[in-house]
This record gives sequence, C-alpha cells and structure tokens, in this order.
Amino acid sequence: MNIIKDKWNSERLAIENIAGEYQISLSNIIKDSISIFNKKKYKKILDLGCGTGRNSLFFAQYGFEIFSSDIATESTYILKNKLHSKNISNVHIYNFSFKDILFEDNLFDVVICTSVLHHGKFKDIERGVSEIYRVLKPDGCLICDMLSKDDLSYGLGEFIEENTFIGSREGEEGVLHHYTDLKELEKLFRRFNEMNTYKNEYIIDMLNGKEYCSRVFDIVAFK
Repeated sequence: MNIIKDKWNSERLAIENIAGEYQISLSNIIKDSISIFNKKKYKKILDLGCGTGRNSLFFAQYGFEIFSSDIATESTYILKNKLHSKNISNVHIYNFSFKDILFEDNLFDVVICTSVLHHGKFKDIERGVSEIYRVLKPDGCLICDMLSKDDLSYGLGEFIEENTFIGSREGEEGVLHHYTDLKELEKLFRRFNEMNTYKNEYIIDMLNGKEYCSRVFDIVAFK
C-alpha cells in the first residue's frame, strides 16, 4: 500500500448546481482520474452506488460507457430523467447493492464507488470489495473512499459494532457508518496488485454559510 501523504491534505468543496440539482462539487480524485483512464485506454465504467448520477454524468461526457447502479430506486429515477432531458445514451441504469453486483467476472475497466462502502458493517464491506474485485478486468482500476477514524464524527451515535455507528453524522441520522484506519484498509484491499491511499480532509462550504468537514481515505487501486 502506497500512502501518498502522511498528513491530512485539505481540499475545499462547494455546493453547486450539477445538472439541475444542488450537490457537492467533484473532488480532484475524480476529476484527475480522466488522464489515468485515457492513458490506460479504459472504456467501460461501473458507477456503484451512483445516487442521482453526479459521477456518472461527469464521466459520460468523456465518451465512456457507464453502468450506473444504486439500491435506491428514487435516486436512479432522478438520474433516468436527467439522461432523458439531456439525450444521453451512454449511461445504463440498474438497481442493486454493492454487496451483490449483478454482472459477470472481469467485465469493467473501472469501478467508481464513492461515499458508499462505509455504509455497512465490516462483513458487508468485505463482501463489497470482493465483488468489485471480481467484476474488474485485470489491471482494472477501483476508485473509492472510506471514512477515517480520525473524522470528528467517530464515536457519535448508536454503537452497532466495532468502529460502526448509526446517527454519527448530521443529516444521515438513520444511516450506518463504518470508520476505518490504514491497517484495516490494507486487509480489505490486499488482493489488489497496487493500492494508493490519499488522506483527504474535505471542507465543504454549505449553502447556509457553514462549513462541514469530512476526513476520508481516498483509494485508487489496480487489480
């Protein structure tokens, strides 16, 4: 595992109008990945836990074939309407969990899975990483993130199991959050040939003038 920086790197994000919906702006990890994908001649991307399609729409404009899935049908319904209004034909929509990916082995050049994997117990996260590894082609790339135990919300809310809580983060009171560290990440992603870990502290400028801080490990891994 390559740890890119020992200290936390601060990156400021804003709430902006993306395809008619107010969302957090794209991180540098996502925006900078285009050069990697082009260099490796990747074509097929799975956006796992796509939500209403922020990442899917970003990558679609570069001509990649996007397969977008989210377990929440209301989110994919919104994405479907966006695709229709913009006449986008290279995004395909599905509904399944990150724990059970409904595709065959070695299919995708890339899996994007942001703000998703930490919404589960550790056994669910292990299964999700295993499923991602399965559907990636050899030399395929995974871009994902995991909440750090250094995040200020760690330990808040209702204890579920080790490093896992419900109600720890404002605005997601009924949502499960698992927090991790570098040792656990090395275990989770041990099957990957290369793993680059970035310690990023995202400072989000909210529309009400307040700031929201989130400390995560951004991961760029290759099968």
